[in-house]
Amino acid sequence: MTDKTAPQTNPSDSTSTAGTPASGAGRGFHHLGAHIGFLLAILLLAANMRGSIVGLGPLAEIIGTDLSLSGTQLGLLTTLPVLSFGVLSMFAPRLGQKFGLEATLLTMLLFIAIGQGLRASGAYDIMVVGTIILGAAIAVLNVLTPSLVRRSFPTHVALVTALYTFTMSSGATTAAFIAIPIRNAADGDWRWSLGVWAVFAAIAFICWLPMLRYRHTGPAPAPVTRISLWKNVEAWWLAMFFGCQSLMFYTGTAWVAKVFIDHGISEAEAATLLTLFNVFGIPAAFGAPLIYSKIANKKLAMLVLHIPLIIAIPGFVFATTELPYVWAVCMGLGQGSMISIALTLVGMRGADPQTSARLSGMAQSVGYLFAAIGPVLFGALHDLLGDWQAALYFLFAVVTVQLGAAMRAGSSKKIGAD
Repeated sequence: MTDKTAPQTNPSDSTSTAGTPASGAGRGFHHLGAHIGFLLAILLLAANMRGSIVGLGPLAEIIGTDLSLSGTQLGLLTTLPVLSFGVLSMFAPRLGQKFGLEATLLTMLLFIAIGQGLRASGAYDIMVVGTIILGAAIAVLNVLTPSLVRRSFPTHVALVTALYTFTMSSGATTAAFIAIPIRNAADGDWRWSLGVWAVFAAIAFICWLPMLRYRHTGPAPAPVTRISLWKNVEAWWLAMFFGCQSLMFYTGTAWVAKVFIDHGISEAEAATLLTLFNVFGIPAAFGAPLIYSKIANKKLAMLVLHIPLIIAIPGFVFATTELPYVWAVCMGLGQGSMISIALTLVGMRGADPQTSARLSGMAQSVGYLFAAIGPVLFGALHDLLGDWQAALYFLFAVVTVQLGAAMRAGSSKKIGAD
């Protein structure tokens, strides 16, 4: 079927103007309607990438009490998605290559609806199965969405990444904000708070069906030397950066409020500080790729984007209660910037969309496995030593390594170009 978004040459000609087989890979759109359609489709994916996971957090204590769960059982429901991201991300590029990006992403939306529906069942064993399905589906979305951005908007990777990261962050914040109100409106039945995200994913699946018009598996690319990313130093710097920023985010989300409370801040104020941490990450996620793309010296760009963390982390470590609102806001700005930049680099640094997908799989596999260790290790250090100081020093060390890795990961050199 002729791709209606392809450049307007001879409609019956199956080759591009360069004389090579036409393919969706590397294409940019020449029609406003196609631009808008694909952009909305990408934003719809982004809205489903975190809400289903984050929406469980505010309900965790209620669910644990209702189902008489141990801390370990409850922890599985929040840890399994991150572990799924780490374990399954490396396999996602093969799915996209075999079945096409559009068909694969559409199928993952269906799996999100199914997985979240099972999580809303109220039976713990079924909730675990649903969590595994949900985590696996989102792992594929995490990896393949940057490749779709690179292929569909090759000259606007930073802008589109900013938009979809902004949408992803907004979805997470919305999920946390509405979870308790929906439960209260449903006479205390928390299953409705989880079920609403299954309905949303099902609606997204229906809305995505027209995207199959543009599906492609594409002819095999011209023979090139296919490097092993696992042996590529530049790819490892990017993976290290992705891992550090992921660890900082998940550790911060899990423990920031608790650290403030144990330092004498009230629960209500600690909740406000955690909200600020999440809310200020939203505009940062949108602005960071645009700032990065405008600064020619990429090492300088990385240093500028790390300024909020350079302010926040030492303050949080050494003067936790002195200026807590400043630390929370700066941590939010810093972490919102970092996830957005990590995804931008995954989309921009691959030599082509196929390499970007493989790079995304590697970086996210390493990154999320590393991130899954963070909250556990942070809590273990506290339990072992009886206070938060060593755990806070651990955060300080991680952000130092992150800055060093970012300086290398931010190179303009294409990975897989040689």
